[in-house]
Order: sequence, then C-alpha cells, then structure tokens
Amino acid sequence: MNKMKTTRRGLLSGLGAGTAALMSGLPTTAQTAALPTQGQFDTDVIVIGAGYAGLACARALNKAGRQALVLEARDRVGGRCLNLNLPSPFEQYVVEGGAEFIGPTQDRMYQLVNELGLQTFPAYDTGNQVSYIQGSRRVYNGVLPWTGLFATGEVGIAMLRLDSMANDVPLESPWAAKKAAEWDAQTMQGWIDSNLFTNSGRSLMRLAVLSLMSAEPNEVSFLFMLTYIRRGGGLSSLLSTSGGAQQDRIVGGSQAIALGMANRLDGNILYNAAAHTVTQSGGGVSVQGHGFEVRGSRVVVAMAPWMASRIRFEPLDGPTQNRLQMGQRVPMGSAWKMHAVYDTPFWRADGLSGQVISDAYLPKIVFDNTPSQAGAPGVLMAFIDGKDARDAGLMSQAARRQAVLKALSVYFGPRALQVRAYTETNWQGENFSAGGPVGVFPPGVLTGFGAALRTPIGRLHWAGTETASTWMGYMEGAVRSGERAAMEILQQR
Repeated sequence: MNKMKTTRRGLLSGLGAGTAALMSGLPTTAQTAALPTQGQFDTDVIVIGAGYAGLACARALNKAGRQALVLEARDRVGGRCLNLNLPSPFEQYVVEGGAEFIGPTQDRMYQLVNELGLQTFPAYDTGNQVSYIQGSRRVYNGVLPWTGLFATGEVGIAMLRLDSMANDVPLESPWAAKKAAEWDAQTMQGWIDSNLFTNSGRSLMRLAVLSLMSAEPNEVSFLFMLTYIRRGGGLSSLLSTSGGAQQDRIVGGSQAIALGMANRLDGNILYNAAAHTVTQSGGGVSVQGHGFEVRGSRVVVAMAPWMASRIRFEPLDGPTQNRLQMGQRVPMGSAWKMHAVYDTPFWRADGLSGQVISDAYLPKIVFDNTPSQAGAPGVLMAFIDGKDARDAGLMSQAARRQAVLKALSVYFGPRALQVRAYTETNWQGENFSAGGPVGVFPPGVLTGFGAALRTPIGRLHWAGTETASTWMGYMEGAVRSGERAAMEILQQR
C-alpha cells in the first residue's frame, strides 16, 4: 500500500509539461502525458474531480493541514475550463475553449488571480453591439437592443419582474420559497408565453436563457431560473459585459487559474483516474477505478450531479439513492464554442464591439475574444446552445463551419468570411463533461430533491458549481462550493 508522501515524485511527473510552461509564463493548454493510474494509495481526504471545485477543496484542506488527493478522469485539470492554442500561424496565442469570464462580486476569482500572480484584462466592450432579431439587423448600446417600443419595453419590465421574484428565493434553499411549488411546476417557457406578447420580446427572453444555461426555456424550471438570477446578483448583472459577469478575462487564458491551483497541490493529483465505485464503511472510504484504489477518511465528489450519478456507491442507502435520483434528472446544457480568427479585429474599426445577439442562424451569441497581446489576431467567439447545439452535432465539420461563417458575415459583413483559422469545442462530445456550462433543473426537481444537492451522506460530501449558493454555474460558484465542502470536513470532530 502506497502512502502519498512516498509516491509524490511519480505524481509530479503528470503535471510536468503544464506546470513548467505556466512557470515560464508561456501560454499552454496544459495537456499532460500521464499514464493511467495504477496501484493502491492512502490519504486523508479523497477529492473526485480536478475542476475548479475539486482543486479549491483540496487547496483549502491542505492549508488547514489535512492531506487531500485529487482523482481526475482526464489528463488535465480545469474541468469545463480549457485553454486552446490558436491554429497555425497563430499558435503562440491562447483563447478559452470553455469558461472564461469573471466579473464584479466574484471575489474568490479575483483573489485567486492575485494569489497566483496572474492578471486580468477587460473583455472588449467598446462600440456598438449587433442584434439580429426577427430578420432585422441593428446596432445598439446597452443591455437591450431596440426591437420596437412595445417589445423593448415589455422585455425591460419582464427583467425587473424576474429580479423582483428572484429576491424572494432563499439563496441556500430555493425549494423553501413561499411560491416554490407554483414556480417549480412550470417552465421558463411557460412564464414567457404568459407574460410576453411580442415575437421579438419572446425571442430576447429565449436568448437570455440560452446564453446563461445553454438550454431551451422549455427545459428549465421557472424556480431554477429565479434561483440562477438570485445567485448571480440579478439578470442585468448576468447578461452584462462591463460591470457584469462578462467583464474581465485572464491573461494567458482562464485555465491558468486551474494550473496555478494544481501547482500549489504539490503533485497530489492522479490523472486518467476515473472513479467507478465509492464505498463507505465505519472506518473510512474507498474509491476504486480501473487498476487503482484510494483509501481515506472522507471523500468529496466535486462533479456535476448527472456525472456523479454515473458512479457506483456502496452502500446504496436511502439518502444516496435520493441523491442519485436527483442527478439523473439534472442534465447538462448543450453547448459548442467556436473561434473564427482574422488578421485583425476588423469590426473594431467599424465601431463594433464584436458582441451579437440573434434569434436566427446557428450561433446566436458572439463576443470579441481577441487575445490581450499587442499584435494578436482578431478573434470572434461564437456560442451554439440548446437545440442548435444538438443539431450542430449531427452536421459535418465542414457544414458547421460554413454555417458559423455565414452567420458572422450577416452580423459583421463579408470580411467575416475571410477567416485565417477556425476552432470548435463540443462540450457534449466530452465524456467527462457531457455538456455545459451547468446542470439544468427541469420542473419538479428542486422542490422534490433540492435538499439532497449538497447534504453530506456519512463520509461523503458534495461540491460543484451546481451546489453553490452564490454564482452557481460560474467558476466563482465552483470555487466557493469546493471551499464549503472542505469546511464541512474541517468542522467534523
């Protein structure tokens, strides 16, 4: 049986390339060359998942003097946060294939940036935005595009009403809201249909849901939508760039934060170590995977609910059954992220910010994702979400690329067809993410199972951005959830 202190040299080799690149200041995607984990290990706390929740949990435990070993199914850290080097001839530049933005009140993310010696820069937000709603292209400034007096007005009123109702949802226990049963019995689409009357207004509200959850309004509980708004500080905050959730980016890519946290864990990460079985006994816990076993006193499952439900738990008692039943009902959003690369960010000279909202074409949300370095190529990042994302998965790569570039040419003119490089990241096609950016709660799940979301079961604890009471669905929420799980363990006698 191996003790972690005696196996640390072998574990460090798994981080070698990524850590060395981080310390040299070079952009990196931080892919490792680690072989599948083999053998038996002893530790104090086992953390399953090296996304932001798992890394933050392990760091908090280590700072408190507890030994934690992280098991990661992939060959990298970061979960749904992944740096990408642009294709040739721009391979020295990094963009983000997954989560990337941070903003005001996301205090833990800014603290981590400072602790790890990283820097932020503002997401590009200068100039007009483009809207393409009901077949009409317009430019605008502000949170809402002009789609006519009545349509724009009803959306503004709807946003205020949603914020007001969200304030009645308890942060920690939304299922305890006075109207929880009523709100959780309907979808967000049902609320839209009952409260907005113009096609433009309904389109804009659908786009808000797509942009936040990568899910269709008819897939989302109205109570969950209100919970999401409450935990993100209001709908305007969630949808805004400057002053909102998309305000800042990380120099060198957002995965640099995960790399920095992993580096501080002194090698206590096992890669290619997918956990298949978690067994609790009176004396501790055991986690098994193909070719390995780890034994400890407690375990933290730092995964999205649906992904956690794929693990076998022993004993499968009532509380564990309830938690797994919940996980089976919380699918991931459907999301692609595309990058179109140009010699220069030509849209800026046209007075455009690069931001788009549209109810037509395959990509409906677009941002300027140009790297921070002087002389970097221009990059437009396009999201494909919800049903569009599922449709995109049935297309050939060439057809998807053509559809994305066609949309960009409608939004920005024919120069958008003169692309120098192109990338796409399909999160449904990633076995250990199964979509993104957050697990989506359909009607009935929060009121039926919400209390099981983060309640410990014996020696078993839960983390992940879905369990966060602040900034659920964001890197900030993931970090806070991991630190909360660590505190639960530290408070045990």
